[in-house]
Amino acid sequence: MEITSLHWSSGLFHRDQTRDARAEKPQFSVPSEATPAFEVPAVDEKALDYSAIAPRLLREVALQRYVSGDIDQDTYIALAQELPMQISDTAGNVLDLSSVTDDTEFDFAAYYTDQRELAISLGDDEKAATLTSVLKFLNS
Repeated sequence: MEITSLHWSSGLFHRDQTRDARAEKPQFSVPSEATPAFEVPAVDEKALDYSAIAPRLLREVALQRYVSGDIDQDTYIALAQELPMQISDTAGNVLDLSSVTDDTEFDFAAYYTDQRELAISLGDDEKAATLTSVLKFLNS
């Protein structure tokens, strides 16, 4: 068995400097006319009638007021929630809301008033307080 020594010349270890040189990355600058990625649409709140408003428009107004700090998070969450398929009013009648879509006008003032009265009668003070702040929002 023959053992041979491997002797490498330094020329084989010479690395190509062009491969290792870092390419200069271009610096990107933000144009002065940059538009924000998220923008809340402006809504004329003075002309809104909460007894006949679409759920989508109510959510837009609520988001606008929440972002500006006019309403708290619990009030915004209550206003942004989807309507249930059925509700019961203060008289105990079950109302079908399955036909209400995002673009259908709905009487939110009466809905939240009934829900607040139900929460008070059931003793749910936390929900009643949230719905009271929702009604303050609707009456402002």
